[in-house]
This record gives sequence, C-alpha cells and structure tokens, in this order.
Amino acid sequence: MKKSFVLVLLLVSAFTVLFSSELKDSGNWMKATQLAVLEIDENPTTGYLWHISVEPSGVLRNFLEEYMTGSAFPGAPSVKGWIMTAAKEGKALLTLKLYRDWEGERKAIDFRAVTVDVSGEEKGQVDLKIVLNELELGSTATVTLEENGSTGYTWGYHILGEGLQEIKKETIADTSGLVGAPAKVIWTFQAVDKGYTTIVFRYFRSWEGEGSAVDFRAFNVLVE
Repeated sequence: MKKSFVLVLLLVSAFTVLFSSELKDSGNWMKATQLAVLEIDENPTTGYLWHISVEPSGVLRNFLEEYMTGSAFPGAPSVKGWIMTAAKEGKALLTLKLYRDWEGERKAIDFRAVTVDVSGEEKGQVDLKIVLNELELGSTATVTLEENGSTGYTWGYHILGEGLQEIKKETIADTSGLVGAPAKVIWTFQAVDKGYTTIVFRYFRSWEGEGSAVDFRAFNVLVE
C-alpha cells in the first residue's frame, strides 16, 4: 500500500511538471520624451511603503512620486504612483519592494517588477502595466528565453520572496544550422510557499557582472 501511494505521488508530480503553465512577463514599451506612469496600491497606516529602484541609471529619469487617497475612511488603502521620463533609447528594469523603513528591505513582504523598452521618440503618456501570475501551492510554471552563448551573454536570475524554487533547467540547441543561432533555455519553477514572489532575469556576460546587463525580464507571481 505504501509503495502504491508513493508511486501515485510521483505520477502526480510528473504530470504537474509536464503540464506546467508559462509565466507572463511584465514587459512595457514607451518612446523617448514620453511620460510614463506606474501605480500600485499602498496603505501607509500599516507602515509598509513601496520603495522603487531602477537599473541601469541612464535610461529612465525624473521620478516624481504622487499619492491618491482612495477613501476618507481611516486605514483605507491609497494609490502610490511614480511619473518618469525616458532620457534615451534602451532597456530598463523597475523593482518595487514593500517594507517598513525601520525594518529595511530584507523584511520586505511584497515584490513587483516591470521592464521598460524605450525606442524612438514621440510625445504623450503611457501607463506601465504590472502583470501578476497566480499559481496554486505545489503547482509548477515555466519561463522560456532565448540565449546566445557564442556572444558570451547568458541569463541569470534572482528570486525575490520565498514562494518559488527552481526544480529544472533545460537548454534546447538550435537545429537550423545557422551560425550564431540562439538556443532556448527553459526553467521550471515550483510554488512552495504562499505569498508574493518576483523572478528578475538579467542578460549579461559573466565576467562583466550583472550590473552590465543589456536586457531584463520580470515575472510577478502570487502563490495561493
């Protein structure tokens, strides 16, 4: 009976991995000289505030914070936003962490990240979108990216939060025969703890460090 039970668990696990869903990234686009607005709910009465960081430093600039109260009731959540401009063409990563100032970011309880691809010039305003993937505890999901090892650039990632862990990584080589054709890399993550988690991918050469990244991907996940 015990062996049968273990076998069933293994079969269920294999079935779950086989039918993993693909995570959707929070990718955004804007033009140089446009205004971009990023908004998120916040409840200052709890002491938890959103803190934003951007990399690299030369693409997005002029961050202006704004607050909009959602209700006159004490303790009601409000909306916190940032208005920014693009200084030049390029790719940028915005990372948000929710924590109390006196506890520091290591005690952050929520995370979000978005990427912004700036190209061309145009006036106007765009609203940056935060895509949130929802997973059930124990389920799995994949991230698939292209990688060209011949250039020296590879993808590396960090997980913000404790809700996900990598259980598998697979590289599928290109079979077209074209010189320098990229390979596909597939990561499989399993939801191991409830809460908000963000996976941030950076594309860089290992000897130059992740601070020299030329591309980014951001995947926000809520494990329920």
